[in-house]
Amino acid sequence: MLREIGSALLEVHQPTMLVSARLQEIAARYTAEPVQVVVLPTVLFVQVGAVGYEVGRSASTSLQLDLAGRVDDIAGRAAVGAIGPADAVREIRRARTLKARFGPITTTVGYALASLGFGMLVHPTWAALPGYLALGLVVGAIVQIGRPFPALNPVLPTVAAMVVTILATWFVTDTAHDGLLRVITPALVALLPGISLTVSAMELASSQVISGASRLVAALAQLALLVFGVAQGLHFAHRLHPQSPPALMGEWSLYVAVVVVAVGLYVYLSAPPASLLWLIAAIGVAVIAQALAANVMPASHTGFVGAVLEVPFAMWAARIKTSPPAIVMMLAAFWALVPGALSFESAAEAVTGGPGSLAALAVTGSAVLSIALGILVGWSIFQTIDKGRARPRNVPEAVSV
Repeated sequence: MLREIGSALLEVHQPTMLVSARLQEIAARYTAEPVQVVVLPTVLFVQVGAVGYEVGRSASTSLQLDLAGRVDDIAGRAAVGAIGPADAVREIRRARTLKARFGPITTTVGYALASLGFGMLVHPTWAALPGYLALGLVVGAIVQIGRPFPALNPVLPTVAAMVVTILATWFVTDTAHDGLLRVITPALVALLPGISLTVSAMELASSQVISGASRLVAALAQLALLVFGVAQGLHFAHRLHPQSPPALMGEWSLYVAVVVVAVGLYVYLSAPPASLLWLIAAIGVAVIAQALAANVMPASHTGFVGAVLEVPFAMWAARIKTSPPAIVMMLAAFWALVPGALSFESAAEAVTGGPGSLAALAVTGSAVLSIALGILVGWSIFQTIDKGRARPRNVPEAVSV
């Protein structure tokens, strides 16, 4: 049971130290024997008693929010001894075979809507909106085509970045009167390793050196593939004209973007039924807090405020009967904080001729660390205030990220 639950938790982007804490909590409910757990991003070792151990492998990850919620719910019930070991194993295995709620075409449209919303968050201009939507459709289609063929996963970032760079250079940037990176970054959001960068920073901050370093290297490799795709796209496109950014949309665009992002992620990430309003609320808390914080601190540090407020909100909202598990709301909100977008723009500036690449990379590091620190501080605040109270519905004792 511990092996199955641990492997499933790793597949839905749980940090290794929290997986270990959760498994120790579960083990205390089912055995009096000492339990040793070693958790790495793709493998875990579980030893019960003095002899014998099991190895669990997690060769893939899943973006499905309904799967993340189901796994979190099963682990939460096991943590309080509310499910038998055989039933837990059976439900975990059934959850890991869960299909996406929406078909390929609908999922692609959902991705395009999410790209449009992210574009409105990052750089809201009227002229760029058609470009955000069109490029989002292209990348969404590429991702859907590659899903039945896992062997193509290593080349998808390069192919997608190259294709959207060519299309944006030929058709979009001149029409939108905007810079290349501002146009293509929202469309590539699914391929940006934002969550991996944030989780790796959390693991390194928690002294999980092997896990954090290996996850960080994998995230940087994915960024390198994206940058290489941009470079190849520029090589084939043969031209890149400098553009002056057009006038931005009004402040109201932030609130519209929150709704558009939530609808897009609800479809693309296969969120649980009846969770849309909760996703809007969770994303709104993170994004609006981030926007307000930008008035008093550097933009690279605003993710700290969004994450600090998001964690307690999701944990307390999970108490309400109609809400999805906390992990569903938090994963959706952390997508909206987009630390990976800053990383990609920083790394790609050198390729597209942008100045100040070293300073931009420093800003990227600050952005990622601020979000990771915000998660840790937010969870500490929640634990302090909620200490001694009954555990929320569908919420484990260890925060899910």
